[in-house]
Amino acid sequence: MRRFIAGAAPNFGYGLTILATLFLGNIGQYQEGTEVVNGAATGGYPKGHWRYTDLETYIQDDWKVKRNLTLNLGVRYYYFSPWHDVSQPITVDSAFLPQLYNPAAEAQLNANDQIIPGTGHTYQTYGNGLVECGANGIPAGCRINKELNFAPRFGFSWDPKGNGKTVVRGGYGVYYEPGDGNESNPEGGEGNAPVAFAPSGFNIVGYNAVTPGALGPTSYVAIPYRESWPTVQQFSLDIQHQFTANDLLTFGYVGNLGRDLARSRNLDQVPDGATTMTVPALANANPYCNAQGVCNVQQALISTAVSAGAGFFSPYSLYGDPMWMKEYTAVSNYNALQLNFRHTFGHGLNYQVAYTWSHTIDDSTSTYSNNVDSVDDSNLSRWYATSALNRAQVLTMNYTYDEPFFSHSSNRFLKNVVGGWELSGITSFFSGEPIDITCGIAGMSTGIGSGVRCNTGSGFGVSKSTIIDPQFGPTAGWFNPNLLLQPLVSQLPSNGEPGMFGYQSRNPLTGPGRNNWDMGLFKNVETPWFGGEHSSLQFRIETFNTFNHAQWKGVSVGCSSATLPGAPCNGPNNIGNGEVTSDWGPRIMQLSMKFIF
Repeated sequence: MRRFIAGAAPNFGYGLTILATLFLGNIGQYQEGTEVVNGAATGGYPKGHWRYTDLETYIQDDWKVKRNLTLNLGVRYYYFSPWHDVSQPITVDSAFLPQLYNPAAEAQLNANDQIIPGTGHTYQTYGNGLVECGANGIPAGCRINKELNFAPRFGFSWDPKGNGKTVVRGGYGVYYEPGDGNESNPEGGEGNAPVAFAPSGFNIVGYNAVTPGALGPTSYVAIPYRESWPTVQQFSLDIQHQFTANDLLTFGYVGNLGRDLARSRNLDQVPDGATTMTVPALANANPYCNAQGVCNVQQALISTAVSAGAGFFSPYSLYGDPMWMKEYTAVSNYNALQLNFRHTFGHGLNYQVAYTWSHTIDDSTSTYSNNVDSVDDSNLSRWYATSALNRAQVLTMNYTYDEPFFSHSSNRFLKNVVGGWELSGITSFFSGEPIDITCGIAGMSTGIGSGVRCNTGSGFGVSKSTIIDPQFGPTAGWFNPNLLLQPLVSQLPSNGEPGMFGYQSRNPLTGPGRNNWDMGLFKNVETPWFGGEHSSLQFRIETFNTFNHAQWKGVSVGCSSATLPGAPCNGPNNIGNGEVTSDWGPRIMQLSMKFIF
């Protein structure tokens, strides 16, 4: 990866200035990612050869206790080895172990956020928490995972009356999985120090003068040294009853508990409640750092006089903020009531209705972040809320109707013109997906240098209306932006007070649902071809969104950073906020013909 940033140049206009600067060889900053061998940059990108072992064995037995009661008993054993690099002679697999880190032994940064050579350990070599996997007593993959992964399974089927008309079923099972490779270290670990980093050169004149320059804080993807594998517990209980030969009803409960699920957490976040810190490089650098370099950490970060990403106030200064720890610590919880009714063919009609009422809760929907813009990774339980995957209600119906009249008539005209019609369709009703909302005040951050959540006024929620958009005119509105507020300045300090960093939780709104009808009309005509063999032509008219009604989809949500603290997210800086921005599309029709023989 190479990156050029132009230096000073004549004023030819902004775009021309950049081009002229680069053509003249005036380079403000040059950065190039490189593989490193024994501390020396060699160019290229380090590529590993990743391997892991998955061994699973199970025992299962079906036990017919009585004529009307059957039990299913079993247990599965999982063994997963950690992902690890097997490259020879040098692996690209490293890890950072916080318990081995000593901040006093680490190199210092100057005011330009560059490492000062000779002031301590740097990430150019192993040491001070940076370890080589599979060497010096560190296990392959740099992790120790749980090995005794036993997963019991239990199920039963009970016919309480013994007549085959009613059955009660239930089950419980535990399931493990080894995690996606990207969460376990492969790929993410290939760009880690000390086998890869990106030195920067500054104020370079001429491309021939480009050489590896100064080092600043590096990005790093860490993994825990000890942890369990992701686990899911699934359980269900349902009752099924056959009313007639063609009618079957099932009513049941389904649950799912996810534990030790994958997510990323910022390991290098500025600690909550930080007060002062001595940083000699920042002496008199801003109003919040005195001549001795004693800085008011929170005020320096809130005012953005110092960036949290610079590393001056972070626990691991040379590894940048964020320093992602890919770990198995997230949790989820799913509960649902499910109803299914099926009517098989009778008088040409076949239909099925399925309804689910459910709620999914978690504290991290995405495996690559905690899904709240890294507002505060030291308090992950705060983000336990409705999952971004949640759809509270889903009703689906599918049906076919073979018009029975004259289908078997001996009159060819009646059979081919009046008979042979078939209607089918799929109808779906479901509630919308959750909507997350973020805020941010221009020129300000929080006491840990993070983003913020919004505040909400009384009655905030889905509020359908018509908004007069200055460009598009009357537009469907989904919520009232007057009830969405920027946080107050008093909420920016990291002080543990209620409402710190904004009151709003994850996914406070539910987006538009859908009411969709897809239908088809078929006409079957028997043909006399192929002698005694049966053949027919089928003419098909199929429509999607058959009734061509608007089905809203996207909603504009957010708050302009120009909105003042404590002010509602409306007005000229938030034009379009709360408006519906897209739909599922208009009706689509297609005509086709099929020859069946």
